Amino acid sequence: MKIILFSFFVLSSCTTIHFRSNQAVPVSFEGNPNHQKEVSIVGHRDFYFWGVEPEEHIVYVDEEVKEAGYDGISKLIIYEHKNPQDILISFLTLGLYLPRGYTITGFTSGTELIQETSQK
Repeated sequence: MKIILFSFFVLSSCTTIHFRSNQAVPVSFEGNPNHQKEVSIVGHRDFYFWGVEPEEHIVYVDEEVKEAGYDGISKLIIYEHKNPQDILISFLTLGLYLPRGYTITGFTSGTELIQETSQK
């Protein structure tokens, strides 16, 4: 019985990811007729000690889109997910390590931002 209660405690941790925008590139939940290319951006954040540390993570959607090389996104949908590997790792570490994933999907014009690259 104690194992079941402990497992429930580990798997029901308090992890919070807030999704925000600081307007580095245009982000919209509405459609844009110039945005025809569908894109997905996958990311993750790590929590520790049953989700207590850090108390929350803030993900700036516009910065994620900009880092992926796009000039904006519309018809934005954000999914938070725990895949089976994340659940297994959380269980095996007794909740000391809790990875959480997210996927940002939407449409873009396909115009990539020019980024400096180094030639090797």
